[in-house]
Order: sequence, then C-alpha cells, then structure tokens
Amino acid sequence: MSEQQPQPKSGPSDLQIIGFVVILSLVCAIILAVMASALKVPQETAQELDRSQQMMIAARVFTHEGYFQIKNDKGEYVPAKYAGNGKLAASEEKVYPTRQEILDVYQHRFIPALVDNKGNIETFKEAGVDQEKYLEDYKKSGYYKQPEKLIYKILPNPVNEKNEDAAPIGYVIPVNGFGLWDAIYGYLAVETDGATVIGISWYEQKETPGLGANIAEEAWQKNFYGKKIFQPDSQGKINLESAPVGITVVKGEVKTVLAGSPKENVAVDGMPGATLTGNGVTDAYRDVLSAYRPFFIKVHNKTETQ
Repeated sequence: MSEQQPQPKSGPSDLQIIGFVVILSLVCAIILAVMASALKVPQETAQELDRSQQMMIAARVFTHEGYFQIKNDKGEYVPAKYAGNGKLAASEEKVYPTRQEILDVYQHRFIPALVDNKGNIETFKEAGVDQEKYLEDYKKSGYYKQPEKLIYKILPNPVNEKNEDAAPIGYVIPVNGFGLWDAIYGYLAVETDGATVIGISWYEQKETPGLGANIAEEAWQKNFYGKKIFQPDSQGKINLESAPVGITVVKGEVKTVLAGSPKENVAVDGMPGATLTGNGVTDAYRDVLSAYRPFFIKVHNKTETQ
C-alpha cells in the first residue's frame, strides 16, 4: 500500500494580504496622528518661547547668552534676574531664567498693538481685529502690508501691577524679507524718538552657515546699536517726510565705504561672502520700515515736543 503524499500548505490569499496591509497602514496612520497631536503643543510653546526671546534680544532686555539685562544708573547694560510679576532686578552675576520666567517678562513688557496708515496706535479691540487670527494669518506674508500694521510696545521695568498704563520706552517692528535661499523673519526695536535703533534679531532664516547665516549672530547684530533709520542728505539734514527709510548693509566696512559721509549712521558692515544675503536684509528694512513712516514721524514729533 503506497504512502499518501502530504498536501502542500496554502499561503495567505491575495485578499488577506491586502487586508493586512490596509490594517497596518491604518494603525500606523493613527499612531502618527496621535504623536503629531501630542507634539503640537510643545512645538508651539517652543516657537513662542524662541520668538519671545528674539524680540527681547532686539529690545536688549535679553541676551544671546540667555540671561536678562537692564540699564543701571549710568545707562550701562548689566545682568539682571527675575524678581516676580515680570520685574527684573540688577544682579552681580549672570542668572539664567526658566522658560516660565522668560514668558512672564515678555507678557508683562511687550504689548502687541496696531498702527493705522496715519500712524495712530490702537489696541486690537479698538481696531475691531481678532488678535489671534491676525497674528496667524499675516505672519508669513508680512504685517507691514496690512492697513493695520503690527507693532509691539516695549514697557518699562514694572514698578506696580498696572504696568500696561506706563508710557512705552520703545517699539518693536516685525521684519520679513528674502535672503539668498529663502524668507527671513526678524525684529527691529526703535527708541521712542522713532529714529534710533535699539537692536535687531533674526529668528528664522536658512542662509548659508558661516556666511549669510551670520545675520543671526550677536557679533554682527551689535553693528546696529544706535544706528538711525532715516537717511540724511549730503548736508547731513533729514526730512522725515521724504528721507529714504531703512538701514543699508554695505559691501565691506562702513568706515571704508562711507568714510566721512552722513550716511555712515544708517549703514552697517557687510558679511564676507554673503553679499546677496546683505542685499536681502537691506531690502527688508527698506520695505518694512517705509510702511511705518507715518508712525515714526508721529512718535518722533511727540518726543520733540516733550
């Protein structure tokens, strides 16, 4: 009697394979969706923290190294520490604040507002504008292109809980433009005269490391301290109504390129090997600051009469 041959085992059918792939894909999609949702809030918080720090760097309230600073009685910047309720106190050493302390100082001292085409400052409520939607809708295209332009009032170091009623000690203008490779986003802070630069920062850029990316470095940004945004004529006179507005990044060094010229004070040294990035920065300051001219004139005239 011959032995019965074993029947070959059949594998999964095409339908089973397709079903397994579909189920696996759905499970992976669900896992990715859950992870993305879980990471969204931390990512948004990190972005908010970075923008807050960069704005305070432009206003010289915070340093690139990561600690607060304030002016002493001599007008010199010295290290400061968090003293509660958004207040800073001079410190003999560098004290590195927590994330919450950074955000608290930012929220107490940097107040978003709107500027109309006549240079008048309004709150979002007064302008009838939804603040959250406005900030989100125009952050890429540029706030300076809107009829109501974004500005941040820099309030003084708090002395009481009603600091929002205090007179601003400066203003921050959001700046955006294009570098060599992509869009660039930053801040420029001006004093209450509407003409003198407090400081700058660039919080988003994709320029070449070691070249154009130096726009985000402290060493280069220091060149802007005390610069003017209104260009004088050949006699050194400034007509706020018609003078070109902005800051020029020259090719080379200002002291060589513009030696003895009244334009020295509205220009900064270029970055070696990054001429096109420098041109983009120049264009960004010209385009953005020109849109705020009525505001600068208004606050400048107000300062002149005080």
